[in-house]
Amino acid sequence: MKPKIIFKKIKFCPLDIKKQREVARSLLFKLTGKEGGRSQTGRPIVDETIDVSISHKPDLVCVATIPSPYKIGVDIEHLHAQLNAKLFLGSVITVTELPFFTIFCKKNKFSLSAGVAVFWSIKEAFFKCLDYDLRPGQISILDISEKGKTIITYSERIDRLMKKRNLELDSLKMNFDDKYIYSQTIMLRACPLSQFEIFC
Repeated sequence: MKPKIIFKKIKFCPLDIKKQREVARSLLFKLTGKEGGRSQTGRPIVDETIDVSISHKPDLVCVATIPSPYKIGVDIEHLHAQLNAKLFLGSVITVTELPFFTIFCKKNKFSLSAGVAVFWSIKEAFFKCLDYDLRPGQISILDISEKGKTIITYSERIDRLMKKRNLELDSLKMNFDDKYIYSQTIMLRACPLSQFEIFC
């Protein structure tokens, strides 16, 4: 299933989250013709026929939708964000990932900071799709193909949660240009449940 995705560059407004959210609401209406709201967990919603994910930065907003029974999670990050990469090694970048992370950074001529931003973005999109807080060490990235297809492994805890929610991983991919990273996760709900249901 192919999602509908729309991006909009906005005038840089680092402290104006309200403006970023207004742009996101406008883009959601443009994609669906409907006003959006928020679930009890804070996830954007339209109705039970459409799943929504939103990501925004001070200069870019992204809104993605996909029809039910699919779910989507998206994330955008700045490729050249100034992150203290060493703080993320061991938490965001797991020991299992470290060999691939090192190869990935060298192959793409990325700083450690840019590599962390890529891995963070992939994980953020996964956890948004799952509608669960990003937890360090719960997923590990094993490979990213030339076309951005991403292979992961996840913990027993995440496996149990996905089974409980009747979710199967459909696709996980990442793309980047000279400024941004875009990550997308799609899951399929085997047995549709109400989007308004309280999850664990």
